[in-house]
Amino acid sequence: MNTLIRRSLLLPLMALPLLLVAAEGEKPVTSKVSGAKVFLNGAQVSRTASATIPAGPSTLVFTGLTQSLDPMSIQVSGKGGFGILSVNHRINYLTESPKKKEIEELQARIKQLEHDWNIENGLQQVWVNEEQLLLKNSQVGGQQSGLTAAQLQAVNDYVRERMKAMKAGWLAQEEKKQVIGQEADKLRQQLAQLQGQTPRPTSEIVVEIDAPAEVAATFVLTYFANGAGWTPAYDLRAKSVGQPIELLMKAQVVNNTGEDWNKVELGLSSGNPTQGGVMPQLNPWVLEQPYVLETISSRGARAYDMKAPAAAPSVAEGAVTMNKYEDMPATLEVANTVVYRTTTVEFAIDAPFSIPADGMAHTVAVKTHSVPATYKHYCTPKLDKDAFLYARTTGWEDLNLLPGQANVFFEGTYVGQSYLDLSRPQDTLAISLGRDKGVVVERVRRKGADDKAVVGTKRTVTRGWDLTVKNNKGTSVDLEIVDQYPLSPRSEIEVKLEDRGGASVNEQTGRLTWNLTLEAKATRKLGFSYSVKHPKDQPVVVE
Repeated sequence: MNTLIRRSLLLPLMALPLLLVAAEGEKPVTSKVSGAKVFLNGAQVSRTASATIPAGPSTLVFTGLTQSLDPMSIQVSGKGGFGILSVNHRINYLTESPKKKEIEELQARIKQLEHDWNIENGLQQVWVNEEQLLLKNSQVGGQQSGLTAAQLQAVNDYVRERMKAMKAGWLAQEEKKQVIGQEADKLRQQLAQLQGQTPRPTSEIVVEIDAPAEVAATFVLTYFANGAGWTPAYDLRAKSVGQPIELLMKAQVVNNTGEDWNKVELGLSSGNPTQGGVMPQLNPWVLEQPYVLETISSRGARAYDMKAPAAAPSVAEGAVTMNKYEDMPATLEVANTVVYRTTTVEFAIDAPFSIPADGMAHTVAVKTHSVPATYKHYCTPKLDKDAFLYARTTGWEDLNLLPGQANVFFEGTYVGQSYLDLSRPQDTLAISLGRDKGVVVERVRRKGADDKAVVGTKRTVTRGWDLTVKNNKGTSVDLEIVDQYPLSPRSEIEVKLEDRGGASVNEQTGRLTWNLTLEAKATRKLGFSYSVKHPKDQPVVVE
């Protein structure tokens, strides 16, 4: 018989008394995490357990669960000849740290090292005392009369040898102390880290069961837990110009729920259960005073026009406050298996995966796609004479990607980091592949085009620029060169493009664009000129 019950039952404040006076008939049951569906924020955790249930009513307590679980999300299903009467949740504040044994072992090792250090320090002090005693005795012996030169030399030799032995012994003890101290310091740092992890209370799920006869039962527990999530990441690899781009989807998964996921069925979802799901509704828009616009925002706050007077108008009666609704983005999810839900997309990792509850980001490789791409060079010689290679990709819309950071590689070399901005609708995605030293564009001022003619109250300045494009590569390249001419800030200043040099012109921005194909080892000459007419008493800075 399969049974499924979802409830939130006891409040955390009621948990401690229940724990202290737990019924004698409670039977603790250990469960194991078998799966985790990770959302953009939070995770749905699945646990499995088995137990032998006696005939009649009984109470099972599933212990050691994360404190961050949402009691409203608890689901318990069972298989066997029994019935589930109720499901309750409580907090166990008396749970000991899972690292207790490790902490005790570290404390014992540190204590032993401190004992060894004290022994070495004591032996070192013995050498110091002997040195002081020897120096005193040698001074007394030197002051006594009647010693022959040979006897005095023998005393000095003896003192010298003993001093050498004492210095060697002192240094040996010092080296041992340093080794012991370094090892103890490492253990103290590890101990401080473990002790800094305050033991977390754990959740317990209490299940009331009634069975007509003794039965072996299996259970599946699912619940939503905070403290987990994932973000998308990518590797973009272009082997060479003319070949598709290899796009590796990855996920940075974080587990800070307090319970390790060891070899579990891992899935990623584009959903976000913590995000509001209430549909938006428009509220009344009231015009109460001239030039004053009052709206009631989705959070119940008023918005006023900047021209509104100091006194704010009152809120219209009957205004309704709605929860803010944010559109959920289409999601990048992981793995070889893709499941399309009504509102989300899920990716399942085919092989069991482990993610410890350390709060660190763990990279999960998702899936590799081959994306068609065309390659083009781009140069802005006014700013940089080097050309930049970039790839334009299409067909990525069906890959269910999310915006995220991307590591870019070209011809096996790391180029840098980029960002896939997929929030805007666009057919083509441009990916920079870095500088290409094989294509160079030089820009020099044109000779003879620096005339400064004066007619009446006006002065005319003419400028011209010559561009030389060199392709030093062994293959032809498609190149886009961009330059500009100035725009007039006022009507009394006139700007005229005298020679566009075959470029396409955007008169709104002053942008000049050349698109050309340059053969291997070829050179091309380009150029343009413009004139600026302005009043003599209003100087203009011209490049």
